[in-house]
Formats: sequence, C-alpha cells, structure tokens
Amino acid sequence: MPKKTFLFILLFCVFILPCLFGATVSCLVIETGLPSGGPKSQYSTMWENNLMDVLFETGHIVSNGRMLRLDKKPPESFPVAAEKDFQEARQNRMDYFLIAIIEQNDGKKTVSLRLFSINSQKLIKEQVYADNNPKSAKEETESIKRAIGFITDQLK
Repeated sequence: MPKKTFLFILLFCVFILPCLFGATVSCLVIETGLPSGGPKSQYSTMWENNLMDVLFETGHIVSNGRMLRLDKKPPESFPVAAEKDFQEARQNRMDYFLIAIIEQNDGKKTVSLRLFSINSQKLIKEQVYADNNPKSAKEETESIKRAIGFITDQLK
C-alpha cells in the first residue's frame, strides 16, 4: 500500500471517524404522584420508550437505568435519588445524563426533561412538557417526540 494512501486512511480514522458518532447519553425516568409499589404507568413507559427511540434515531448512543418512583417531585434541580445512576453513568464514560421527571397528579401530567453534563453535573437545558389535552396515542407519541427533540438539539 502506498504511503499516501496509508497516511490518508490513518488521518481519516483519527480525525473524521470520531466526529461521525453521536454523544453517549444515560437516561433516568422518575415517576412522581403515584402510589408506591404499583406497576409502571403506561404514560411513563411511553416517555421512556420515546426517549430511547429519539436519541437512537438522532445518532446517539443511549442507555437507561431502572425507573424510580418518588412520592413527590424533588425540589432540587438534580434529585438526590438520581446520584447513584449519575455516578454509574460517569464510570461508564457517558457524555450526558438525562432525567425525565414525570409528575402525575389528579389526572394532570407534567414532564420535566433535565439534561446534565457528566463532567460538571451542570444543568445544560431543561424542557417542561405539559400537554393534558386528550388525544390519540399516535398524536401523543408525535407530541412527546417533538418535546424530546428540543433536548437532543443540545447534544454534541
């Protein structure tokens, strides 16, 4: 193989290939406002599935942890209950940590998507989704995917 061809391939692998891959994102879904010990809600499962789908479809490497259930929405920006999952994501060399807090109170549903940097645990972006108009499952899925899209625009 000529030296120029080898050099071109080497430079391509070192400088271009890393740019082609998306960010690595660890997701955590937290349910609030539901009785403890019950099964996952279908709404929370819908959000979890769509988070994974949208992140994957936009070229990112994504993983998720177990779904947590808390009595009420945590008052702090970064919930203490998420610390274990965050540290695990940091050990696995993820780039970002995404928390979806799904509040379900009196038939109202609100979702806070919070994107954090793994390096600094700094909040990069928060997106709040509160669409409580009844609609078909297809329309709801499309609406959820659009909300998630605002967060994926922040990933590099």
